[in-house]
Amino acid sequence: ADTSAPANTIRVNLSGVRDDAGNTGTGSAESANYSVDTKRPTATITLADTALTADKTTTVTITFNEPVTGFDASDIVCTSGTLSPPTANTERTVWTATLAPTADTSAPANTIRVNLSGVRDDA
Repeated sequence: ADTSAPANTIRVNLSGVRDDAGNTGTGSAESANYSVDTKRPTATITLADTALTADKTTTVTITFNEPVTGFDASDIVCTSGTLSPPTANTERTVWTATLAPTADTSAPANTIRVNLSGVRDDA
């Protein structure tokens, strides 16, 4: 669980193996390479400016630990403003959106949350 390992093999030491006639094996047998990816995507959210006023916007950057698909505006919870649809970099690891605060609001403590349940990595 929670592993990302692109290079793996299974090796059998044949020196301890005997056939029905009692002949001892020599050397080893090795499988082809296989990869394992059971790691789930994680995200970090940063804002270019954390003190917004009327008519001011800021860039929200959401950085994932690996390339993701299935991420869109419906996965973002932002209670004191509106976000533009997020756009991804070429690698699909960094997504940016513009946050515009809600008019006539005074809220000193806010958070932006990402629901990762619909976000998938390439595996």
